[in-house]
Amino acid sequence: MDHIVELSIRLKRILISITVIGFVLSAIPVDTQTYTPLISYFPNYIINQVVPHTVYWKGESYQVQLIQYNPFAGFSILIKSAFLLGVLGASPIIAKEIYEYIEPALYPSEKKALKKFSIVAIGLFLLGVIVAIKVVMPVAFKFTIITSLAVVGENRLIAFTDVGQLLTTIILIAIATGIAFEAPLIVYILVTLGVLNENWFKGENIKYVIFVSMLIGAAISPDPSGIGMLVIGGLFALAIIISAKLASRKKNKAKT
Repeated sequence: MDHIVELSIRLKRILISITVIGFVLSAIPVDTQTYTPLISYFPNYIINQVVPHTVYWKGESYQVQLIQYNPFAGFSILIKSAFLLGVLGASPIIAKEIYEYIEPALYPSEKKALKKFSIVAIGLFLLGVIVAIKVVMPVAFKFTIITSLAVVGENRLIAFTDVGQLLTTIILIAIATGIAFEAPLIVYILVTLGVLNENWFKGENIKYVIFVSMLIGAAISPDPSGIGMLVIGGLFALAIIISAKLASRKKNKAKT
Protein backbone atom coordinates (compact mmCIF):
# COMPACT_ATOMS: atom_id res chain seq x y z
CA MET A 1 0.00 0.00 0.00
CA ASP A 2 2.88 2.37 0.84
CA HIS A 3 4.34 1.77 -2.62
CA ILE A 4 1.05 2.79 -4.27
CA VAL A 5 0.91 5.96 -2.19
CA GLU A 6 4.51 6.80 -3.05
CA LEU A 7 3.85 6.10 -6.73
CA SER A 8 0.83 8.43 -6.74
CA ILE A 9 2.92 11.18 -5.11
CA ARG A 10 5.67 10.81 -7.69
CA LEU A 11 3.15 10.80 -10.54
CA LYS A 12 1.71 14.06 -9.17
CA ARG A 13 5.22 15.55 -9.09
CA ILE A 14 5.77 14.48 -12.69
CA LEU A 15 2.45 16.00 -13.77
CA ILE A 16 3.21 19.27 -11.95
CA SER A 17 6.71 19.44 -13.47
CA ILE A 18 5.30 18.84 -16.97
CA THR A 19 2.72 21.61 -16.43
CA VAL A 20 5.17 24.16 -14.99
CA ILE A 21 8.00 23.47 -17.44
CA GLY A 22 5.55 23.44 -20.35
CA PHE A 23 4.26 26.87 -19.29
CA VAL A 24 7.79 28.28 -18.82
CA LEU A 25 9.10 26.93 -22.14
CA SER A 26 5.98 28.18 -23.92
CA ALA A 27 6.75 31.73 -22.83
CA ILE A 28 10.36 31.72 -24.08
CA PRO A 29 10.64 34.33 -26.86
CA VAL A 30 11.64 33.15 -30.32
CA ASP A 31 11.69 36.71 -31.62
CA THR A 32 12.61 39.28 -28.95
CA GLN A 33 11.75 42.33 -31.07
CA THR A 34 8.07 41.50 -31.50
CA TYR A 35 7.97 38.97 -28.64
CA THR A 36 6.97 35.84 -30.48
CA PRO A 37 6.69 33.12 -27.80
CA LEU A 38 7.81 29.58 -28.47
CA ILE A 39 4.24 28.31 -28.04
CA SER A 40 3.13 30.17 -31.17
CA TYR A 41 6.06 28.86 -33.21
CA PHE A 42 6.28 25.27 -31.97
CA PRO A 43 2.99 23.83 -33.37
CA ASN A 44 3.65 25.32 -36.81
CA TYR A 45 7.17 23.90 -36.81
CA ILE A 46 5.97 20.38 -35.94
CA ILE A 47 3.13 20.39 -38.47
CA ASN A 48 5.42 21.75 -41.19
CA GLN A 49 7.87 18.92 -40.47
CA VAL A 50 5.17 16.27 -40.77
CA VAL A 51 2.73 17.48 -43.45
CA PRO A 52 4.10 18.40 -46.89
CA HIS A 53 2.84 21.64 -48.44
CA THR A 54 2.90 20.02 -51.88
CA VAL A 55 2.80 16.44 -53.11
CA TYR A 56 3.60 15.13 -56.57
CA TRP A 57 1.46 12.50 -58.25
CA LYS A 58 1.57 11.36 -61.89
CA GLY A 59 3.78 14.29 -62.84
CA GLU A 60 1.43 16.87 -61.31
CA SER A 61 1.82 18.91 -58.10
CA TYR A 62 -1.01 19.26 -55.56
CA GLN A 63 -1.25 21.68 -52.65
CA VAL A 64 -2.09 20.37 -49.19
CA GLN A 65 -4.41 22.54 -47.09
CA LEU A 66 -5.03 21.94 -43.39
CA ILE A 67 -8.51 22.81 -42.14
CA GLN A 68 -9.91 23.65 -38.71
CA TYR A 69 -13.34 22.26 -37.85
CA ASN A 70 -13.57 23.48 -34.27
CA PRO A 71 -13.59 27.26 -33.57
CA PHE A 72 -11.75 26.55 -30.29
CA ALA A 73 -9.11 24.38 -31.97
CA GLY A 74 -6.52 27.15 -31.67
CA PHE A 75 -6.68 27.07 -27.88
CA SER A 76 -6.58 23.27 -27.88
CA ILE A 77 -3.48 23.33 -30.12
CA LEU A 78 -1.69 25.67 -27.70
CA ILE A 79 -2.50 23.40 -24.74
CA LYS A 80 -1.32 20.27 -26.58
CA SER A 81 1.86 22.00 -27.74
CA ALA A 82 2.60 23.17 -24.20
CA PHE A 83 2.08 19.59 -22.99
CA LEU A 84 4.60 18.22 -25.51
CA LEU A 85 7.10 20.94 -24.56
CA GLY A 86 6.52 20.06 -20.91
CA VAL A 87 7.14 16.33 -21.49
CA LEU A 88 10.36 17.03 -23.41
CA GLY A 89 11.60 19.59 -20.90
CA ALA A 90 10.64 17.53 -17.85
CA SER A 91 12.24 14.31 -19.12
CA PRO A 92 15.19 14.61 -16.64
CA ILE A 93 12.72 15.06 -13.75
CA ILE A 94 10.65 12.09 -14.96
CA ALA A 95 13.82 9.96 -15.08
CA LYS A 96 14.78 11.15 -11.58
CA GLU A 97 11.37 10.30 -10.11
CA ILE A 98 11.43 6.82 -11.67
CA TYR A 99 14.98 6.23 -10.38
CA GLU A 100 14.12 7.34 -6.84
CA TYR A 101 11.04 5.11 -6.82
CA ILE A 102 12.99 1.94 -7.64
CA GLU A 103 16.20 2.92 -5.80
CA PRO A 104 15.39 1.15 -2.48
CA ALA A 105 15.24 -2.20 -4.30
CA LEU A 106 18.69 -1.79 -5.89
CA TYR A 107 22.17 -2.83 -4.74
CA PRO A 108 24.82 -0.06 -4.48
CA SER A 109 26.49 -1.17 -7.73
CA GLU A 110 23.11 -1.15 -9.51
CA LYS A 111 22.33 2.34 -8.22
CA LYS A 112 25.58 3.67 -9.64
CA ALA A 113 24.95 2.05 -13.02
CA LEU A 114 21.35 3.21 -13.16
CA LYS A 115 22.36 6.83 -12.61
CA LYS A 116 24.50 6.59 -15.73
CA PHE A 117 21.72 4.89 -17.65
CA SER A 118 19.28 7.65 -16.70
CA ILE A 119 21.17 10.08 -18.95
CA VAL A 120 21.12 7.53 -21.78
CA ALA A 121 17.39 6.98 -21.21
CA ILE A 122 16.67 10.70 -21.63
CA GLY A 123 18.74 10.77 -24.82
CA LEU A 124 16.95 7.72 -26.24
CA PHE A 125 13.53 9.21 -25.48
CA LEU A 126 14.40 12.48 -27.22
CA LEU A 127 15.90 10.54 -30.14
CA GLY A 128 12.66 8.58 -30.50
CA VAL A 129 10.64 11.82 -30.59
CA ILE A 130 12.95 13.25 -33.27
CA VAL A 131 12.76 10.07 -35.39
CA ALA A 132 8.97 10.12 -35.17
CA ILE A 133 8.67 13.77 -36.22
CA LYS A 134 11.48 13.86 -38.78
CA VAL A 135 11.25 10.41 -40.37
CA VAL A 136 8.23 8.26 -39.56
CA MET A 137 5.31 10.68 -39.70
CA PRO A 138 6.40 12.66 -42.79
CA VAL A 139 6.58 9.38 -44.76
CA ALA A 140 3.28 8.17 -43.29
CA PHE A 141 1.31 11.34 -44.02
CA LYS A 142 2.78 11.77 -47.49
CA PHE A 143 1.70 8.24 -48.38
CA THR A 144 -1.77 8.92 -46.94
CA ILE A 145 -2.17 12.05 -49.05
CA ILE A 146 -1.05 10.28 -52.24
CA THR A 147 -3.46 7.43 -51.46
CA SER A 148 -6.35 9.92 -51.11
CA LEU A 149 -5.38 11.36 -54.51
CA ALA A 150 -5.49 7.93 -56.10
CA VAL A 151 -8.81 6.97 -54.50
CA VAL A 152 -10.83 10.17 -54.03
CA GLY A 153 -9.73 12.15 -57.06
CA GLU A 154 -7.06 14.41 -58.43
CA ASN A 155 -8.14 17.83 -57.18
CA ARG A 156 -5.67 20.65 -57.39
CA LEU A 157 -6.21 21.50 -53.71
CA ILE A 158 -6.36 18.82 -51.01
CA ALA A 159 -8.17 19.51 -47.72
CA PHE A 160 -6.31 17.21 -45.36
CA THR A 161 -7.61 16.47 -41.86
CA ASP A 162 -8.45 18.70 -38.92
CA VAL A 163 -5.37 20.48 -37.60
CA GLY A 164 -6.33 19.78 -33.97
CA GLN A 165 -6.67 16.03 -34.55
CA LEU A 166 -3.45 16.06 -36.55
CA LEU A 167 -1.46 17.58 -33.69
CA THR A 168 -2.95 15.09 -31.22
CA THR A 169 -1.84 12.23 -33.48
CA ILE A 170 1.65 13.70 -33.82
CA ILE A 171 2.07 14.11 -30.05
CA LEU A 172 0.84 10.58 -29.25
CA ILE A 173 3.06 8.95 -31.87
CA ALA A 174 6.08 11.05 -30.86
CA ILE A 175 5.76 10.16 -27.17
CA ALA A 176 5.03 6.48 -27.96
CA THR A 177 8.12 6.29 -30.18
CA GLY A 178 10.21 7.98 -27.49
CA ILE A 179 9.06 5.41 -24.92
CA ALA A 180 9.66 2.55 -27.36
CA PHE A 181 13.25 3.70 -27.83
CA GLU A 182 13.86 2.91 -24.14
CA ALA A 183 13.57 -0.83 -24.86
CA PRO A 184 17.22 -1.32 -25.98
CA LEU A 185 18.45 0.24 -22.73
CA ILE A 186 16.12 -1.99 -20.70
CA VAL A 187 17.39 -5.05 -22.60
CA TYR A 188 21.00 -3.98 -21.93
CA ILE A 189 20.37 -3.60 -18.19
CA LEU A 190 18.47 -6.89 -17.87
CA VAL A 191 21.10 -8.87 -19.82
CA THR A 192 23.90 -7.28 -17.77
CA LEU A 193 22.13 -8.19 -14.54
CA GLY A 194 21.50 -11.73 -15.76
CA VAL A 195 17.71 -11.39 -15.75
CA LEU A 196 17.64 -12.04 -19.51
CA ASN A 197 19.86 -14.50 -21.36
CA GLU A 198 21.91 -12.94 -24.16
CA ASN A 199 21.29 -16.07 -26.27
CA TRP A 200 17.67 -14.93 -26.64
CA PHE A 201 18.94 -12.26 -29.03
CA LYS A 202 21.29 -14.43 -31.12
CA GLY A 203 21.06 -16.89 -34.00
CA GLU A 204 17.59 -18.01 -35.01
CA ASN A 205 16.02 -16.01 -32.17
CA ILE A 206 16.79 -12.82 -34.09
CA LYS A 207 13.74 -13.47 -36.28
CA TYR A 208 11.53 -13.30 -33.18
CA VAL A 209 13.19 -10.03 -32.14
CA ILE A 210 12.49 -8.63 -35.61
CA PHE A 211 8.90 -9.90 -35.55
CA VAL A 212 8.15 -8.28 -32.17
CA SER A 213 9.93 -5.09 -33.28
CA MET A 214 7.76 -4.91 -36.40
CA LEU A 215 4.63 -5.39 -34.28
CA ILE A 216 5.69 -2.46 -32.11
CA GLY A 217 6.48 -0.42 -35.23
CA ALA A 218 3.05 -1.22 -36.67
CA ALA A 219 1.34 -0.23 -33.41
CA ILE A 220 3.15 3.12 -33.27
CA SER A 221 3.15 4.12 -36.94
CA PRO A 222 -0.11 5.32 -38.56
CA ASP A 223 1.24 4.51 -42.01
CA PRO A 224 -0.88 1.81 -43.72
CA SER A 225 1.82 1.24 -46.35
CA GLY A 226 4.11 -0.40 -43.79
CA ILE A 227 6.99 2.02 -44.44
CA GLY A 228 6.66 3.57 -40.99
CA MET A 229 6.52 0.11 -39.45
CA LEU A 230 9.72 -0.89 -41.27
CA VAL A 231 11.55 2.29 -40.20
CA ILE A 232 10.58 2.06 -36.51
CA GLY A 233 10.73 -1.75 -36.37
CA GLY A 234 14.09 -1.90 -38.16
CA LEU A 235 15.71 0.69 -35.88
CA PHE A 236 14.10 -0.96 -32.87
CA ALA A 237 15.34 -4.48 -33.71
CA LEU A 238 18.84 -3.25 -34.59
CA ALA A 239 19.13 -1.29 -31.34
CA ILE A 240 17.96 -4.26 -29.24
CA ILE A 241 20.37 -6.71 -30.91
CA ILE A 242 23.31 -4.29 -30.53
CA SER A 243 22.46 -3.55 -26.89
CA ALA A 244 22.22 -7.29 -26.11
CA LYS A 245 25.66 -7.87 -27.71
CA LEU A 246 27.22 -4.99 -25.76
CA ALA A 247 25.71 -6.32 -22.52
CA SER A 248 27.02 -9.81 -23.31
CA ARG A 249 30.54 -8.42 -23.86
CA LYS A 250 30.41 -6.55 -20.58
CA LYS A 251 29.36 -9.71 -18.74
CA ASN A 252 32.16 -11.71 -20.33
CA LYS A 253 34.74 -9.06 -19.40
CA ALA A 254 33.49 -9.03 -15.82
CA LYS A 255 33.99 -12.81 -15.60
CA THR A 256 37.63 -12.70 -16.80
